[in-house]
Amino acid sequence: MLLDGKNVAKEKMSGIKSEIDTIKDRYKINPVLRLLQVGNDSASTIYANSKIKRGRKLGIDVELEKFDTINQSAFVDHVKSINARNDINGIMIESPLPEGMNFYDAVNNISFYKDSDGMTAYNQGNLAMKNEMIAPATARAVVDILEYYKVEGKNACIINRSPVVGRPLAMLLLNRDYTVTVCHSKTSDLRAVCRENDVIIVAVGISGFLDSSYVTEESSVIDVGINYSGEKIYGDADFPSLEGTVKNITPVPGGVGIVTATDIFENFLNGLKYQLKNIK
Repeated sequence: MLLDGKNVAKEKMSGIKSEIDTIKDRYKINPVLRLLQVGNDSASTIYANSKIKRGRKLGIDVELEKFDTINQSAFVDHVKSINARNDINGIMIESPLPEGMNFYDAVNNISFYKDSDGMTAYNQGNLAMKNEMIAPATARAVVDILEYYKVEGKNACIINRSPVVGRPLAMLLLNRDYTVTVCHSKTSDLRAVCRENDVIIVAVGISGFLDSSYVTEESSVIDVGINYSGEKIYGDADFPSLEGTVKNITPVPGGVGIVTATDIFENFLNGLKYQLKNIK
């Protein structure tokens, strides 16, 4: 079965917009998400602009603030100043930052309830305590797809150990009683490990990496990869060879990515509701 992310995103967008509309009417506010970008990375700019468009659909003002160049100390000071403003409800630091700058040193100056990316140490740590109010959006998107399509099987293999995908996703799956194997470049006999699991989540950044030798007919493949070749986008799974062979698979594009873009705003909404209830 094709696990189409557009269906998941559409349902979630409807729910988020309804809640945002209610909040705006009740509190007479215009919620604001501030994006901070340093440098001119083209992919980062594309992602930022897509967030602006999606925010507009939801009734959220998404503001992009760009710096051609800025040093780490000055950038951290700016993050702190933005974080202190009551008229800004969410903050995201666009990645990658230029060489020599540290993303995590900057992002950890964002209050947990304004961390729409779910990347602060506080929010990452909360996942281990089953507090998922704000979670890294890509990891949340994988879980959303599994739950929306009621994908069977409780043994999951994640080929990624980053704080963006693998580590938080492992926590989210453990919270749902999955038995989780986290794989990486040092894993022995990766193909055998993958074939032993019901669900395979691949996020390695190599187009077509996951081929038929990694799967069985009962495998459900969740492809997190985004790889560009000219104007086209490819996933980490060899989709043409796997579709029709495995039990379930997500497409690229139209799979995890579109749900991730929506889950950023679920994080924003959850943080906004916390602010309205707890921050005076």
